[in-house]
Amino acid sequence: MLKSILGNTTKQIEVVKRGNGEKFIEKIYGEDAMKVFYGSSAGAVFTEKFLTNKWLSNIYGAYNDSGASKHKIEEFVNSMEINVSESDKDISEYNSFNDFFARKLHPRARPINRTPNGINSPGDGRLLVFPKIDEFTITYLKWAPIKLIDLFNGNESLAERYKNGSCGVLRLCPADYHRFHFPVSGKAGVTKTIQGLLHSVNPYALEQKIPVYCLNKRTICELDSDQFGKVLLLEIGALFVGTIVQTYRPGMQVEKGDEKGFFKFGGSTCIFFFEHGIMNFDSDLIHSSKEGYETLVQMGEKIGTLSEGKGHVTS
Repeated sequence: MLKSILGNTTKQIEVVKRGNGEKFIEKIYGEDAMKVFYGSSAGAVFTEKFLTNKWLSNIYGAYNDSGASKHKIEEFVNSMEINVSESDKDISEYNSFNDFFARKLHPRARPINRTPNGINSPGDGRLLVFPKIDEFTITYLKWAPIKLIDLFNGNESLAERYKNGSCGVLRLCPADYHRFHFPVSGKAGVTKTIQGLLHSVNPYALEQKIPVYCLNKRTICELDSDQFGKVLLLEIGALFVGTIVQTYRPGMQVEKGDEKGFFKFGGSTCIFFFEHGIMNFDSDLIHSSKEGYETLVQMGEKIGTLSEGKGHVTS
């Protein structure tokens, strides 16, 4: 009965494979729940009122941190067709579901592209790029407009710095590797937390025109990069994902590909900004994004380069 009231819309999410440009239908973990929570405007209202608070996330997170959740790992691996050979431990060695979910990979599983003046993807996921922000707003046909002043929690100086800049939105699905890394080298500042709701970051929610990224709990950090000026890095919490763990040391030099942190269970998002005119995204990513498609990328692969005549080239 609840399902019929709140919605039962089926959504096929097409994603572009990088390299051959083929499209595939994304497998959605918990799709039936997404249909209920965000398949209609009534469902979205119900979800925001009852399901997006941190207390529910804390309870669910505590269970996934406990040994009682360990039995979920094998079923999750099979249903989402996860390649566990990339993990740095055997599946039997994980102590809880979150222990597996935030797993590390063998270094050889995600080689870091060392192209001079290149920019790498900070994580595994589905990437949309915005080569030039519409002054103070990120606009995408299927979403509610994202105003920088709202995303940055009213910080006018940040909004001014990154207006007309470039932006990437990397959406992680539950099956993805859930550690995030630095896309370029530099000195990383302190990561600050902005409290908020915990809406899903799945297209089911985004396409209800909910300004998810401006409403959700999120973290924000500026990187004083070696070549690319100031780079802004955000991690977005999601439905049942109230925990974003930072593993780097603020104020220290970091190298391209170094780990910054990880998400606990759930789909999540990394958003990153470069100042106006400083970089160019790779042409295939721009093309797919203009067509309305995310592109599947992996952590460590090149997604852009320094603009000609900007910065200085280092390895």
